[in-house]
Amino acid sequence: LKPIWLTFRNTLRLRLALRARGQGGRAMAGDDEELEYTLLNKKDVLVYQIPPATGASGHKADDWKKCIWRGRLQITGKGTDMSIKLIDSKSGDLFAQCGIPKGEYDKYVERVVDSSRYFVLKISHGERHAFIGLGFEDRNDAFDFNVALSDFKSVWGGGREQKVEDDAPAGPAEPSKDFSLKEGQKISINLGALGISGRKRDP
Repeated sequence: LKPIWLTFRNTLRLRLALRARGQGGRAMAGDDEELEYTLLNKKDVLVYQIPPATGASGHKADDWKKCIWRGRLQITGKGTDMSIKLIDSKSGDLFAQCGIPKGEYDKYVERVVDSSRYFVLKISHGERHAFIGLGFEDRNDAFDFNVALSDFKSVWGGGREQKVEDDAPAGPAEPSKDFSLKEGQKISINLGALGISGRKRDP
């Protein structure tokens, strides 16, 4: 029998591969509609108010003293983007969401230096952002979280979106236009406009 973590990873990779194939087919067909799909569900996670990192090495979970929320976590994908959603277990209300464009999770999710079960999430809202601590009581749940992030990036990151666009059939070529000056025509250039002037359990 395969270990549970290996079965989970194979299932996730198959799901992502099928989604990638479907996205490529829709791009070639010219269909812009994108469906959101679930990559991971975890029933119990903890959110912490975190102090600034105390050193250049990064954040330490042992410094987190204030748990501010407890609920479930869901990772979803939509096109080449994914989201980490923190959802109230009873009401289903969204507590916070970490959007990750093109699966580049390393810009939005940071592992702490003293535990494999705790992470820092960057929550962005327009030009503003905040950092919160995310914790898993079960090490296997933290492993699944890492797998979901890395496997999504392996499918959609690193120019995968551009490849889908490149695979799409080119439209009919437009007739070339003649931009040459005709006899007697003049063109003026404004040089000024061009700018030419002078917590916790054991980790």
